[in-house]
Amino acid sequence: MSARPLRSSSPKNSSASPTLGERRSACEVRLVSDPAEFGALRGAWSALAGAGRARVFLQHEWFDAAWQWRQQTARPYLLSMVSGSDLLAVLPLVCEETVGRTARLRELSFLSVPDTQTCDMLVREGEQAAASNAFADELARRQRDWDVLRLKYLPPDSIAASSLRDALANRGFTARLEQRDRNPYVRLDSRWEDYYGTRSRSLKKANNLAANRLKKAGEVRIDWLEPGARDAARLAEVMDAIIAISAASWKRRTGNSLDKPGPQAFIRRLSQLASERGWLSVWTLSLNGRPLAMEYQLVGDGRVFALRSDFDEAFDEISPGSHLGRCLLERLFGRGLERYCMGPGENRYKQRWAEDAEPVAELVVYGRTVRGRLLKVWETTLKPLAKRLRDKLIRGRGPAQESDDR
Repeated sequence: MSARPLRSSSPKNSSASPTLGERRSACEVRLVSDPAEFGALRGAWSALAGAGRARVFLQHEWFDAAWQWRQQTARPYLLSMVSGSDLLAVLPLVCEETVGRTARLRELSFLSVPDTQTCDMLVREGEQAAASNAFADELARRQRDWDVLRLKYLPPDSIAASSLRDALANRGFTARLEQRDRNPYVRLDSRWEDYYGTRSRSLKKANNLAANRLKKAGEVRIDWLEPGARDAARLAEVMDAIIAISAASWKRRTGNSLDKPGPQAFIRRLSQLASERGWLSVWTLSLNGRPLAMEYQLVGDGRVFALRSDFDEAFDEISPGSHLGRCLLERLFGRGLERYCMGPGENRYKQRWAEDAEPVAELVVYGRTVRGRLLKVWETTLKPLAKRLRDKLIRGRGPAQESDDR
């Protein structure tokens, strides 16, 4: 790829500018497979994202931080559409070897991490169809590079789930779109008292019990590193505190706690970049001066995205995480914010707070390699058939047989 700098195309063209048709004919798709080349895109990427008012999860800073984690197992496979020195679209992918049911697979996926809430192509307004067709052509041309394309975290209005999917299907690829999850959220554009009054009696009782237990245990303090804060020393102190909390949480058994190399590199890089952009929001709860619970958030476009909520597992009985969650949510009301997004997943605690949820879809496209074709047969034919047979057998088991089994 050429090392010449790129810029985002200006939405206004002078009379001397080429026509839309001329500019499109000059477009080309470049594969960005070098981390240094990806880093060099930051200026043009930010201009493109800013012109489209992209949310934080499509900004270069987010993908930069995600790469700090994903580089342990993947390599960059970003597709960019350019016209001269203008950046018009980006499909932010990585390539990784995974172990599938049929064989080891070369999988293309978004440059994402478990904390990602939404993802998509980033495209200049008016270029969706052109970019989707160009990227589909490039993926077809490079079909020997990959066995399966899995794009998760797609919101309802995603370009990848519509235009790109159609473009790939038109080129003969089997493209399957399924709703995989939901992202629950709380509307913040009302009064806290009105909202909290609609919550269940059991939730309110649990909140009161948690508050009383903590009060009896000692001095409780809640601190908030607000968006826009520029205190480097305090940021460093907060980072050390939340990493220590995560290391003492149940997540240490998953390998995703913040003291692990990948997650820690991600959260430290994200904190640095998000602080510069004014997105960073971190809450901590301390008991007698000891940090016990935290929530890590990004705030942008009127939305609060809760990425991480951890608490010290040794203090589970006094519920520091539950108390912090209730207190921070109350303080987010009345600040002109739109939503508090809790992240994909139907966790029980989310259901107790959220009344609404945004669907999250996954696009799966099977490659034309032998392994891609085998995977397609397994996932679209054999696996569904095995599930139907299993369900039929379960339905056919009468109460008497189930009793005999016991």
